[in-house]
Amino acid sequence: MLRRLASLLYEALVVVAVILVVVALYSFFTVAFPAMGLQRPALIALCFMALAGYFVYSWRHGQTLAMRAWRIRLADQFGNPPKLGQACLRFVLGWVWVVPPLAVVAAFHPYVNAFTSAITVSAVATAAWIIIWAYLAHLHPRKQFWHDALAGTRLIETEPAPKRT
Repeated sequence: MLRRLASLLYEALVVVAVILVVVALYSFFTVAFPAMGLQRPALIALCFMALAGYFVYSWRHGQTLAMRAWRIRLADQFGNPPKLGQACLRFVLGWVWVVPPLAVVAAFHPYVNAFTSAITVSAVATAAWIIIWAYLAHLHPRKQFWHDALAGTRLIETEPAPKRT
């Protein structure tokens, strides 16, 4: 469980990097072509598509960068890399890790009218939810995350590569 959560934390760093690249490219194009204007929904859609591309491609090949570092592999029920539909479903279902607490914070505004307060409340709510959601994996018969169970995938811990002599 701890290895999976550590991988999730590492994955967050990769996600931030992917988002920063998308935002930088989008900003470049909005500056280069002012008639295009800054359209927030378009930027959000591009970020979502970039993340979907990164995760689905990586999962189809078994591992993301963080999963390689923590020696975790994604597989279907037979031990093979997941099919495209499974990877896409896992991506969509994986949003349950962050969307519920952010939706609650957005709906109830439990903070003073300050940007830093909103960020702090959102971060604490998301961290608390991640801990709760991760703990709910203990309720599954095979102790796997629920989005994996619904997508027909599972995480497998791999052995380190043998040292070359």
